[in-house]
Parts: sequence; structure tokens; C-alpha cells
Amino acid sequence: MFTTRPAARTMSLTRAAFAAAVIAVMTAVPNANASDVSFDKVPPNYTMLMKMTPMDLMHAMDPDNKGYVTKEDFMKFHEMMFEKMDKNHDNRLDEDEFLQGTRREP
Repeated sequence: MFTTRPAARTMSLTRAAFAAAVIAVMTAVPNANASDVSFDKVPPNYTMLMKMTPMDLMHAMDPDNKGYVTKEDFMKFHEMMFEKMDKNHDNRLDEDEFLQGTRREP
């Protein structure tokens, strides 16, 4: 028996759709090597960060309890801290944002 093959154009479109789907999945799935630091473990400001014991800070940066902190863990923690402090989401910390929670009200 003879089988009919789809037209070359249909095969190209199918391959392109498959490739697009693979790329979409790869970008949507988080990097398996990157630890997921919990946003609620990040202190609200640097004053609170400085009050943490070194081991508490390490545990906050090591969410999967490996017993060590990778550069990726360290950077992710500080990126999340910046995001938490940047109240107006302009990718800058002004004096008020940086010092929020550190000043005593009169």
C-alpha cells in the first residue's frame, strides 16, 4: 500500500509549531538548578537583615537545606530583597525605600 505524505509545507509548519511549543515550555519551567528562595523569608529592610544571626540568614538563603549557599542562592535572595524594598517598582531604591522601617516616628 502506498501512504500519502503530507505536503512539505505542512511538515514545516508542524515542525515550527513543535519547536515553538518546546521553547515556550523551556522558558516557562524554572531552572532546575536554581533554588527557590521563599519571598516571605526575605526581611523587609536592611535593618532587619542586620539583626538576623548569620545562621538564620544562611538558612533563609538555603531553602532546600543543602547546608551551603551557592552564588545563585545568594544573588536570588538579594534580588528578592531589592524587589521587596522597591515599593514603587521603579527598579531604584530611594532614601525612603531604603530606610523604610528604620526611622523612628516623632
